[in-house]
Amino acid sequence: MKKTAVRLLLGLSFIVFVFFCLKFDAAQYNYGFGSIFCKRKLPYNLEAKLYSDYPQRFYLLDENGLELIGKGFKFYNNSFTINNLLAYGYNDTSIITKVTDSLNNVRYLASYETKYKNKKGNPEISFKDLINSDFEEIKENYQWVELDEEKGNKIRFYRALSFVGAVLSLLLLLWHLIRKRKATQ
Repeated sequence: MKKTAVRLLLGLSFIVFVFFCLKFDAAQYNYGFGSIFCKRKLPYNLEAKLYSDYPQRFYLLDENGLELIGKGFKFYNNSFTINNLLAYGYNDTSIITKVTDSLNNVRYLASYETKYKNKKGNPEISFKDLINSDFEEIKENYQWVELDEEKGNKIRFYRALSFVGAVLSLLLLLWHLIRKRKATQ
């Protein structure tokens, strides 16, 4: 009975660790670290990407892998250059970014479809400046990801820890099963 409880506990811990590994893998995708299991995309097939070279910078890439928004970008209808991306929010149809300009003023940029299509036939997008009052009205309709380097590194650590826990509990479970099989022979 005791051995069955141990095996059940190891099997349950394996399932819990796998669940957390998948959860943190999806969160790791949001922070631009890439992922192994998470295959979802942002609207317009955008992908979050963090370049860890110094200085570390965060970009949103389009479906062709081209940088669409990030540090140093200036859009046709905006009069400022982006200094840093602080956060982004997304829903099924659009994305909003929270950025700072060269004077460290916080600004919000909303995506919109241009009249052009890319090679795959999907609409190309650009970003326009949002007035703070417009942002306050619509911000609740978006899921937000705050781009904090420390929080992103914690998520990477938790994912790695969950993965190690899953592998370890699986190995212990297999070891117990092999021992039981040898004992019955």
